[in-house]
Amino acid sequence: MSVFSDRLIALMNRRGLSQKELSIRVGVTEAAMSYYVKGSRTPRGEILARIAKELGSSADYLLGTSDADDCDNNKELLYLQRNLGKLDSEKLKKAERILKAAFDDIFDDEE
Repeated sequence: MSVFSDRLIALMNRRGLSQKELSIRVGVTEAAMSYYVKGSRTPRGEILARIAKELGSSADYLLGTSDADDCDNNKELLYLQRNLGKLDSEKLKKAERILKAAFDDIFDDEE
């Protein structure tokens, strides 16, 4: 097993998802999902991102480069990321200006 497969299985169990259901939601074959669960392969790029999104986690957590399980620790951040991802470029720039103004007011950072 690998860190990826261990964390994948744990998050699937937490969400109550079977390999088949997750493979359908992510858009991969059941065979591919079986390789991921067994630890024989690790998905790359877009598939990894779709798996993380379906499981409410991050690619970094799944790959073992972060111990922060977004599903438990960053629900608010995930909410913001999901909704910011739905905005067109004009609305995204507006949201960025609003967030920057709020952060400038909250944090005394010179960056």
